Amino acid sequence: MEENVSTQSAVFQTQVTEKDLMNFKVYHNYHSVGGVAAVLFGIIALFICVISVNQVNISYTLMMGFFGIFFTIYTPIEMKLKVRKQMKKVAALHEPVQYTVTDEKITLQQGEVTEELLWDDVFKVKCTGKSLILYITSVRANIIPLRDLGDQAEAFLDIASRKLRPFQVKVDRNKVIKLANQ
Repeated sequence: MEENVSTQSAVFQTQVTEKDLMNFKVYHNYHSVGGVAAVLFGIIALFICVISVNQVNISYTLMMGFFGIFFTIYTPIEMKLKVRKQMKKVAALHEPVQYTVTDEKITLQQGEVTEELLWDDVFKVKCTGKSLILYITSVRANIIPLRDLGDQAEAFLDIASRKLRPFQVKVDRNKVIKLANQ
């Protein structure tokens, strides 16, 4: 019996911007238990600060205000500063990456450097709403801005869906295709 072999591929080029990197960092921070807990703690601390004015020792009120501001305002500002620094320091973020995605592998080419990833090397694929995140491990990922994926989104998701298990592809297919083609 002849096996149906697909020859579908997706070829696209990405250029990660400061905005893309910030979106990735915010997504990661606020989609974790620690990130959500920090925001909730900050909001509660600000609430306690406001209701404790003239009710308790001023140092307690100031301390709650400091914690509230730190966890709700300082954290995103610090993230933005780190992203700017990373964009300046990491040379790889200044050159576009060419992706060639097939059923066998994902080939990434950046300048003179080429890397091949087998689908078995892919940990999972997620969507932030503005980018697809191709996780190689739980801590190493490639950011693929949806605007760069464009009309190749459907082919990429078809291949990923065939090569990965359903729990590894955590995307709303229709939403990704729609956003990529805007």
